[in-house]
Amino acid sequence: MGPAVRITSHGCIQKASWLFLALAFVVSSSMWMLKHKSHNIGQEPLPGYTCTESNCVVVLRDSLSWRQASKEQCDTGSAECSLQIRDVTDKWSLTAWVRLDNNLDDLLDTTAISLGPVSLKYAAPAVPYVAVEAAWPEIRRRFVYKQGFRAHCADLAICSSQTALLDDALQKCAQLPGCTVITRNLQDHVTYFCQGAYSIETRDSGWDSAVMSEMPPSNDYAVAVKSWSYLTLTYDSGVLLFYVNGVLRQMLDTSVPVDFTRIDVGWSARWFEGVFPGDVGNLRVWRRKLQHNEVVMTMSIELPASDHILDVTPSAHWTAPVAIKSGWTSQASANQPYNCAASVVVPFLGRTPIHQLRIVASHLQQHAGDSCQVNIFLVACARQDFLNVTFDGIRQAALLQPSSKLQWDACVRYGLQQAMTRDAESPYIAVVAASLLPLQGWLSGLVSDLQQRTDVSAVFSKILWVNGTIKSFGSRFEQAYDDCLARQVVRPVEMYAGYPWNYGPTMKTVAVQTADCSAWLMRSAGVSKLLEDGSFLLSLGSYLACSDMALRLQQAGRSVLVSPLSNFIDTATRARQEDPAALQSFDQTWGPFLKAQYVSGLALSTTVTWVMHCGGFAGIEAFNLVQHLEGKLRLRAQMQRGWPFCEHPDVLQDMPRAFSERVYRLRRLSSYLPSDIVIHHKDYRQLAAWPWPPNNSSAYLIGRYSWDLDRIHRQWAEHIKSELDEVWVPSKWHAKSLLKQGIQVDKIIVVPESIDSHLYDPDIWDPLTLPRQRKLSFLASFCMDDHAGWQAVLVAYLKAFRNHADVSLYMHTASRDSQRVYRRDLVYEAMHTFLHSSNDTYLQSISLYPEHANGAPHVYVFGQELTQLELARIYSSVDVVVVPSRSEGWDAPYMKAMSLGKPLIASIWGGLAEYIQPDFAFLLNYTIAPVRSLDDWVRGANWAQPSVDGLLTAFRNAYGSKDLRAMGQKARWKVVEVYDNEVVSNMILERLKGISESRKSESHSAKPLDMAKDPLPADVQMCSLLPKAGVRLSRTTPALKIAVVSTAPPRRCGIATFNSALMEYLQPLLPQGSSVEVFPLVWDTEMPVFWGKPAMPHPIRHKNYGDYIDTAHLINGGGFHAAILQHEFGIWGGTDGSFVVCFAKMLRVPVVSVIHTLSDNLQDTHQYILQHLAASSKAVVVMSESSRNKLGAFHGIPSDNVVVLPHGAPVISAVNPVAAKAMLNLTGRTVIMTNGLINPMKGIDVVLKALPEIVKEFPSVMYLIVGEPHPDCGKPCADYFEELVAAASDHRIANHVRFVTKFLDNRLLLQYVQAADIYVLPYKDRITTNSGTLTMALAAGKAVVSTSFDHAASVLPGRGVLVDFDSPLSLQDGILELLRDDSLRTNYQRAAREFSLGHDWRSVAGEYVGLLTNITAFH
Repeated sequence: MGPAVRITSHGCIQKASWLFLALAFVVSSSMWMLKHKSHNIGQEPLPGYTCTESNCVVVLRDSLSWRQASKEQCDTGSAECSLQIRDVTDKWSLTAWVRLDNNLDDLLDTTAISLGPVSLKYAAPAVPYVAVEAAWPEIRRRFVYKQGFRAHCADLAICSSQTALLDDALQKCAQLPGCTVITRNLQDHVTYFCQGAYSIETRDSGWDSAVMSEMPPSNDYAVAVKSWSYLTLTYDSGVLLFYVNGVLRQMLDTSVPVDFTRIDVGWSARWFEGVFPGDVGNLRVWRRKLQHNEVVMTMSIELPASDHILDVTPSAHWTAPVAIKSGWTSQASANQPYNCAASVVVPFLGRTPIHQLRIVASHLQQHAGDSCQVNIFLVACARQDFLNVTFDGIRQAALLQPSSKLQWDACVRYGLQQAMTRDAESPYIAVVAASLLPLQGWLSGLVSDLQQRTDVSAVFSKILWVNGTIKSFGSRFEQAYDDCLARQVVRPVEMYAGYPWNYGPTMKTVAVQTADCSAWLMRSAGVSKLLEDGSFLLSLGSYLACSDMALRLQQAGRSVLVSPLSNFIDTATRARQEDPAALQSFDQTWGPFLKAQYVSGLALSTTVTWVMHCGGFAGIEAFNLVQHLEGKLRLRAQMQRGWPFCEHPDVLQDMPRAFSERVYRLRRLSSYLPSDIVIHHKDYRQLAAWPWPPNNSSAYLIGRYSWDLDRIHRQWAEHIKSELDEVWVPSKWHAKSLLKQGIQVDKIIVVPESIDSHLYDPDIWDPLTLPRQRKLSFLASFCMDDHAGWQAVLVAYLKAFRNHADVSLYMHTASRDSQRVYRRDLVYEAMHTFLHSSNDTYLQSISLYPEHANGAPHVYVFGQELTQLELARIYSSVDVVVVPSRSEGWDAPYMKAMSLGKPLIASIWGGLAEYIQPDFAFLLNYTIAPVRSLDDWVRGANWAQPSVDGLLTAFRNAYGSKDLRAMGQKARWKVVEVYDNEVVSNMILERLKGISESRKSESHSAKPLDMAKDPLPADVQMCSLLPKAGVRLSRTTPALKIAVVSTAPPRRCGIATFNSALMEYLQPLLPQGSSVEVFPLVWDTEMPVFWGKPAMPHPIRHKNYGDYIDTAHLINGGGFHAAILQHEFGIWGGTDGSFVVCFAKMLRVPVVSVIHTLSDNLQDTHQYILQHLAASSKAVVVMSESSRNKLGAFHGIPSDNVVVLPHGAPVISAVNPVAAKAMLNLTGRTVIMTNGLINPMKGIDVVLKALPEIVKEFPSVMYLIVGEPHPDCGKPCADYFEELVAAASDHRIANHVRFVTKFLDNRLLLQYVQAADIYVLPYKDRITTNSGTLTMALAAGKAVVSTSFDHAASVLPGRGVLVDFDSPLSLQDGILELLRDDSLRTNYQRAAREFSLGHDWRSVAGEYVGLLTNITAFH
């Protein structure tokens, strides 16, 4: 068998740096899945189309090799290079296994397969994508000419050469792999060819530049090189879908002619492209579109073997190539069960095509396992007609249809009863969700585990997402705040969601409290008993029904397991929705029992609050330590933003979902649990400050200090002495350092750093092929600051490996510009500046750019901050990790390296000496040097200066060592035994027990905390420290005079609209003789408009502090009884709106502050402003119980004066939509509507992407976009609106989209709302706490489809459909669910109206009147 087609690139001096690194688990999961599948896809009832007489379509003739092939042969259409196909229709699919030989660092794009105008290509570094062009011109791209501008290359020049004419330069760039930008010196005609540019804004008449107007599509997921990837194309009526390893990666709207007859494989007919540098195997063509689940299941054919790639004959037993693994552990396999036979109930709750039923039945039977017999019972519980349905070729499959529509619980109960009646001899019964795709041996794994444990009643399967991460592997009951119930409950939470499929704790069968209901097995006798006991009668849904079942079994002395031997992939496109009624029912049934069980399981009754950052090293360390403490004590979390990128609750450095949800869940408990112990695990500058408790706390306060300095800042020392009860340090060295500073010995406790050794396990991460990776590679991860010691690393490496071409140094660091954009060029500039400032001529001659000086070894910089999971793959891909920091390493790289089995080069200054041992590290000598830093907090101390000579020797020793693997193993063993999260968490638990016991016999006095010590802008500090004016209650009659400060019309913003509506209804409801005066907050440019309106004679200019003082004097002396302040960050003056605090403190009347938006992670200034505003207010109004909880849980604001008053809505009569449509020229149309000021976070683009499939099934749909670009947003919103108009011109949806951009008065706006059948809110901002448009839609009784932003997540369960963020597919399914089911839509409409009772503006204004009356009570 000849080798596969291969190529090396050619042309100009080549350099195309790694475009991006976006990693996924799917490659690992697909490798594993292949070990558990059937051996021949031909067994499946799918009509494949073959290109040859063989039943298995192949790629190339086996006689072809790269040495024999030539471009000329392929250009003539030689049979060795192409396949002829016939009878192509307008629906087709193509599948193939593809493998790159090497990283495409030197090649921007190359073609693997072409069919007609469709090309399956790869971009650097290893990113598969699809391009479609009807005709390929000689110059493949068009350019935008930038005359008189100089381009600055972000990813550096690929090469340079003289070009006499601009056209010559453009043609060369078009032919040059990787080139997208040129910049040309007009004097010497030297042109620089670049992959990209970070700026083309420098005006220079001596230069011209040009930029490609059509860049190759980029993809967020690179695949591993030297590993097989399964690529799939499907085409159906103008829509081309591209899947990588079963995951949808691209969706193109294009017209592909049906008359193409040739597939070019391994090369491209475009003259400027070379032969594909890799292998293609097992190519198949289908004369129809494969559905998503079919795409995944066609992967069941085994991978081509490395020596069996171009086989022309089908083979049933191809062996997968050996995975590139570290091989630390072996996988367990199932014992062969006896009597493996089961009835399998598959409930379908939605309308389902019959071919989908056949596929599900076929897969469940085919992949059940050797010698396993499966009887399938497909239970169609939706109202759907199935006439004369047959299951030809599928043994023992039956379709059951209840007489009426059933919900999930009743559907499962019906299916179980029917299965026991129809298949009474079967020893086992299983339930499998319809969205699941089984992997090989799913049933034999369940039966095997069940047969080995006589005390077990049920075994659950392991459920994976299509990206290879875990969806479900058992749950446990934990305390949580429930938005739907607006209170604290004990509920099931997933333990391992989002972790890699092979995460250690999920690779063995374990007993669990409960599990997801997706797939499970029981003995038939047990099912009968379970139904007799009342299971599946409470209408709990799939989320809670199995928790109910597990609890019933537990009370009967039985247990449940979850098995890694049985695996499914969940293809559901939308997240599960929670039903408030089901949650209420479950809580009523099991709440008291679960609460008592939770309390009895506590190892410590003390309440502990852990204060942490939302990201960075301190945050990650804190997250690690709480991982194993939840459920053992009354634990909660307070989170400080601390880092600019921490905005949403799910950030947490992109850790697995269960990890981040744990922290989010613990945060939301805060307002319910007073704290006995507070642990401040934060930035070293804020040991005891924000956010909890704000002052006079009697809690036991613990700080965390971990800097490797020989002395501690005096203010820190005073914090520890006077404010903290104890401080935790990571080593004995730190303890001695604090003792020298006069800290009492009994206040210092050593708590080592820790890491999740299961997550950072070399067994679960496939190494990457890094850019231009050489024989031996080093990694240094550091921050570009003073403590990292990166200069010594760079110098020592360059000198140690001068004239070496077989080493690589990868440097993970980041630098941002003033716009907070990552700029790798800034890192290179800093390094070059350092090298060129040295006295060494060799170092001065070195350029780290591609055209570097001869003799310099390879250096590559990852110029952006990578996630923890991305870093794990990079660590797994190098040989040695370098940690020569002057102080503790950035993000603890040494701990990650040790856990992943990598030896270190490290200095052992300070606390690191206790972690790093010579048997797994090359140790560095160092000298003690004064800290030279711009950071005032560390100046004056000393730290280690690693020796360049020592580093040079260490590099060379590592290069010559043959023991690197053995050293790495010792490092990992050290972590597992001593520094694993669970080990350190147990140490902490014992310490907290000791504190709790000692405090029982002690009295606790409050300690004042210095809240002014944190660095804040001067005006924020000033307003925070300003004393509150005394409040005078001067009312002697029922009449009220109310001042209101807010934005106001004609300013177009949500706050102005809200306040205007409230004022309209508030004035008439106040006692006789009352008055309301609005003081508008305005921009200076708005002044003429307001000055011309006598109704608002006292505007407050946004930035004019004098206006705030004058208005406060006017209110204090004008006979006003109270003031309402509408608060939103951005409408008040001062730094981050600080003037609102000064203004509230100047008022001598009771203040009502209405809080409109609450971020989950406020930065320091916002936090101080919000806390001081609340403290200066007589009442704080929020619009939901969820927001009240956030104030206490996230922002440390007590709920004593917090009042919940809902967002108001107009009274909207129940008008027949048909009549409303007739008045708007929409007769006969099904109307979907989005309303509001348009900005990029509105998400309307997502609806337009989902619309083609919707109108295909429902041609009468009309999507109304009612609103104009947000006026305060400027050009970004105007550009976004233009993009929407362009997207709506797509021929497939052009007649189904209407923009209504003119200003609508309330009457006409309500008319549009009444005409809507479905109201869509596709917002991209997760922290929208209040939405006026959502409130209005519910008041109008509309069925709503929305992303799960805060407000929607709290009110829509049971009243609407929640969909995933930024997912056209999820949104499409949500809308189609309502369009297909009239009864469901009607139920949601009724529930929306019922919920909105009492939320009309008149009722809400009445509640404000009651509040104002109470706070101004007269005597």
